[in-house]
Amino acid sequence: MIFSVFQPVAAMYGTKTIDSSLTEWLKADVVAIGKDSGLAGANLDKLYIAWDENYLYIAIKTNNSQSWDVAYGIGIDIDPGAGTGYKGTSDAWGRKISFGNNFGIDYEIYFWWSGSSGITADNFITWTGEGWDYKSISEVGGEFAYSGDSSNGLQTLEIRIPWSAFGEKPEKIGIIAWIAGGDGSSAVDSLPVDPTIDYSNIGSEWTDDDTFTNLAVVSVSSKVIDGDLSDWTENEKIPSLPSGLPGADIEALYVSWDADYLYIAIRTNNSQSWDVAYGIGIDVDPGSDNGYSSAVGETDAWGRKITFSGFAIDYEIYFWWSGSSGITADNFITWTGEGWDYKSISEVGGEFAYTGDTTTGLQTLEIKIPWSALGGFKERFAIIAWVTGGDGSSAVDTAPYDPAIDYSNIGSEWTDEDVFSMLATTFEFPDLTVTISGPTVVGVNREAEYSVHVRNLGDLPISETTVKVYINNTLYKNWTISVDAREEKTITFNWTPTSVGDYTIKAVVDEENSVLELNENNNEYSLDVSVVWVGKVDVDGNPDDWPKVSLTDNSYEVTSGYFIWKDAVGDQRKDKDPYLPGKSSEHSDLVEFGVTKDEKYVYFLLMFENMSNIKIGDNGATFVAIPIDYKAGGVYWFAGDMDTKTIIPWDIQIVVNLASSEYSGEKEVVAGPGSSKSSLFYILDSDGNIIQVSDAIVGINLDMNTIEIRIPLSAINNSETIKLQVATAFSYGPAVWNFGDPFANDDISDIVDTISEASTEEELKDNIPDYYIKITFNAGVERGEVINYLEERLAEERRRNVNAFMDVARYYGLSRFQTEYAKYSILLQNLSSLSVPAEFTKEIEELTSKVYELERLYNEAVRDVNSGKFTISTAVKIYRAYTGLIRINAKLQRIIEIITSKELEWAREMQELKKELKKNIDGNLTDWSVKPLVEDTTGFGQEGADLKALYVDYDDNFLYLALRTNNKASWRIAYGISLDYKEGGYTTGGDAWGRNIDFTRGIDAQIYLFWNGEFFGSPGTNNITSANLAIWRNGTWEYLKLDKYAFYAYSGGDDGLQTLEIAIPWKVLGGKPEKIYIVAYITGQGIGDSAVDALPDQPALHDSDNEWTDFDEFTNFAEVIIK
Repeated sequence: MIFSVFQPVAAMYGTKTIDSSLTEWLKADVVAIGKDSGLAGANLDKLYIAWDENYLYIAIKTNNSQSWDVAYGIGIDIDPGAGTGYKGTSDAWGRKISFGNNFGIDYEIYFWWSGSSGITADNFITWTGEGWDYKSISEVGGEFAYSGDSSNGLQTLEIRIPWSAFGEKPEKIGIIAWIAGGDGSSAVDSLPVDPTIDYSNIGSEWTDDDTFTNLAVVSVSSKVIDGDLSDWTENEKIPSLPSGLPGADIEALYVSWDADYLYIAIRTNNSQSWDVAYGIGIDVDPGSDNGYSSAVGETDAWGRKITFSGFAIDYEIYFWWSGSSGITADNFITWTGEGWDYKSISEVGGEFAYTGDTTTGLQTLEIKIPWSALGGFKERFAIIAWVTGGDGSSAVDTAPYDPAIDYSNIGSEWTDEDVFSMLATTFEFPDLTVTISGPTVVGVNREAEYSVHVRNLGDLPISETTVKVYINNTLYKNWTISVDAREEKTITFNWTPTSVGDYTIKAVVDEENSVLELNENNNEYSLDVSVVWVGKVDVDGNPDDWPKVSLTDNSYEVTSGYFIWKDAVGDQRKDKDPYLPGKSSEHSDLVEFGVTKDEKYVYFLLMFENMSNIKIGDNGATFVAIPIDYKAGGVYWFAGDMDTKTIIPWDIQIVVNLASSEYSGEKEVVAGPGSSKSSLFYILDSDGNIIQVSDAIVGINLDMNTIEIRIPLSAINNSETIKLQVATAFSYGPAVWNFGDPFANDDISDIVDTISEASTEEELKDNIPDYYIKITFNAGVERGEVINYLEERLAEERRRNVNAFMDVARYYGLSRFQTEYAKYSILLQNLSSLSVPAEFTKEIEELTSKVYELERLYNEAVRDVNSGKFTISTAVKIYRAYTGLIRINAKLQRIIEIITSKELEWAREMQELKKELKKNIDGNLTDWSVKPLVEDTTGFGQEGADLKALYVDYDDNFLYLALRTNNKASWRIAYGISLDYKEGGYTTGGDAWGRNIDFTRGIDAQIYLFWNGEFFGSPGTNNITSANLAIWRNGTWEYLKLDKYAFYAYSGGDDGLQTLEIAIPWKVLGGKPEKIYIVAYITGQGIGDSAVDALPDQPALHDSDNEWTDFDEFTNFAEVIIK
């Protein structure tokens, strides 16, 4: 019989009220979390366990949304591992349920849930050794309560069973809960999740035979303080991040308790023994301001620069670890309200033990503190542990992780100031936050709509709380609402200001502090609003106050003081459509542009084809740039890094950036100018600085496909004439999407639409938008023109280019030919001393014969110059002469390099080796007869980064490697294969392609291939564009081109890489080894990225929510014995 390994957990001490409410159950009480069964009336969520001296407490939470006729069962083994108890195939209620892995069930608890009436039967059933003894739960002194109804089924179930019903309280129990159907059925869901249930084929689970092997083994006993952490379990663990400091590295903090004591343990990753202090902070009444925090001090009980925010510490525990002698001091320290009261741990009735030595430092530390020293028993508290240096130092590592520690700059952490805000809590609290959204600029006597957003970030609901709105500290609105856990509620109100000026709208939730929250410092939010005079155009994103004119495409008209341009629909660039919201670029397709003015302002109108696919804050949302020339001088570039020059020298530039996070998710906004290039609306001067323009505003209404802008006349110095250009683009926040290089600025324009008579694609063939608008003002717009600058620009460019060409030929070309000719002579001399292979002889002869023609051109040009007849024809002769000789010299130099580098000999050897291949290296794996060395059977992976199988084969000449993927999309990623085949090798510090991957084995060679797929909306070529073989030699990487030193082929395209074959000559690896250890993996596309999938699977790929950019250590390798 083969026994699987089960993971023990610890149940927390605590008495529970049996009332069907789970609010008093703690996070630490959860011993199992379920998997979505997909069954609306049979879907388990969480299993909770707690205990006290008299009772075992059990709670179940479901995710049911329908009410079905089902049975809820619980199996309990009071001596797990002993193999005693029920071993049959049909359990106490006749369900086809049995138990394996050396579990034997001593008790079963059953409930029948009637879909129409709730729980109609309950049993506590004892295995006698020969059969079952049936009693109700009340008959054994127990109690239960539940919530649910005939619409949504069972929601929660709480059970209390006296220890006497089990004979006595054991040290641990094995427990599992399940849902089954009627007589003769089997289980369809379980807690913990058990492999006997096939969730991929859940429909067949009602009638199969189930053998449970994955019971939760739960400790229900106190801790022994001996420095040995083997009696601590994973659900008591609070992990840390690696500090990288060999003498100051906390691995995890552990917390548990019983009726008399709080138990605390620390495990480190130390490998050296340093002089350090270990500290622990405890907040026994989180949510209150009682205790030590940043509000009352700057240094803690031991004078370290450590304070707290959001929590107030009531107790600190400190130990001094001397690098030469171990723990030499301990303190239990109480905050009195005015200072600290110092005692030793033994003085308060506590105890501690540790392991470690003067070589490797502290390894483990166990502590127990009587509840009496902490003011009495507390189920709900917050805790954090840290390690620091001496007096005046600060923390360098914490458990749990706290953002006050900058692990990327850990050397500076010894002396900075730390404010801890991420303590671990044993409980769930509500946490209310409030924000306001709405226009920050409002016209006087114009109604404005605002929304108050109240969120409960916590895990407990709030039945009643107040929400108040103040305007300039005067109460304006008042509501009473309820908010469920993790729920957001929005309240809308209107305000019509009657006076110009600056106003502050403040929203306050729970002003009376009647709700105990995790954080009491996030219950207010203020929004500053400017109330301004409203002129000719109401700048609100509604175009109704602009004239409606009938124009043909790409034409304009001046009417009643308004300039209106009608742009052709659909003339924008559409290259990026597949990657945009809604797969459409219509939100940046300009269809109308207008200009007008009154006695105070200039107004601009931009209308687009369809903006319904975006919201403000979306990646790819509309970006608008309007450079304006109103005086002499100026600069020539578009904002947003558009990789485009303007044709007018502008003095100010208006920018609207709908990808801004300022009003994320909104569709209607009126706002003033911001102060950064990530702002929704800003104005630049010709030095590129953002300038604050009073009274400038933007109005946006995406439902009306409109942007309106207003700037004061003072911004253009009250000029009567202006020139301007208009460009739209797609924004990602601070700048626009690139149409060329996705990662750098280049010479390819990023404009999506602009004013022109041709389509934007045609207009930007030379990357220059040649049309500009010239506006002359009086009371409004007196005259407007759309001017094409192309012919004048091209003529001027031709003149400049010809003059520059002739200057280069005259003052550079002649001397460069002489330099190149001297180099040519040296190259011929070098070739004469080499043994030139036959395949190069003819090429060298052809090159030398071309030099005679180049000499003739050069000599003719020299005669022209000396006779004073320097013309464009002369310049062409010089150009052809020196550039031709440059190319010839480059070819001769390459021939010499090939001959002297032995590259040719290796190429010949590779051709001979190719004849020895035993496989067709063509990307087709049908000729592979070996089974996969490693195969993913769990479905782990992502849509465009999903390894399925790794194959390995070999013969006397080659190592053969192959990969098969399950990719469904083409992403920009790298494929890596690492080989360990001899002593030594790379383990840490940035691998051959700079990925954040370390290895527990020494890596001797790495293969990397770059798949150029889609990257954040930027399309790729959907193929391999780079492939390297890197060999670790003498402590560094030697890089070889894979196609020069191995044979490889692949298949794939729009769905990414599908198969990959590689044959590496043993000679390249230094000979045929006795064994090889191999791991294959996928990483992100850039330096500093990490792995997201691997064969074999790696624990490091399951420890973070940021697998693309974390740090991975590979510990699992596939072994191949070479015979």
